[in-house]
Amino acid sequence: MHARMSRIAGLPPERIDEARQYFEQQELPALEQQKGFEGVLVMVDRADGRATAITFWDTQEDMRASDRAADEARAATLDQVRPSEPSREPVVERYEVLIQK
Repeated sequence: MHARMSRIAGLPPERIDEARQYFEQQELPALEQQKGFEGVLVMVDRADGRATAITFWDTQEDMRASDRAADEARAATLDQVRPSEPSREPVVERYEVLIQK
């Protein structure tokens, strides 16, 4: 199994629920249709406006093939909730999962 982790900072805390709802309704269904999709975990720190999303994929090839869809979903969700002033770009990292219980 493989995982892509996206870390995002600078979210307006009062708009985190809006971001969650938009992602679940508008972007997640397309990701779920990607070959090898195994699930998603999204965590937030409301006080600091930080979020981390981890998607799980059957193979590294499946994860890499989904990169464009993931980039588009991330950008569209952020466009819904971020203020117009510049903020830090998301940090995206990829891993092989060694242990999952």
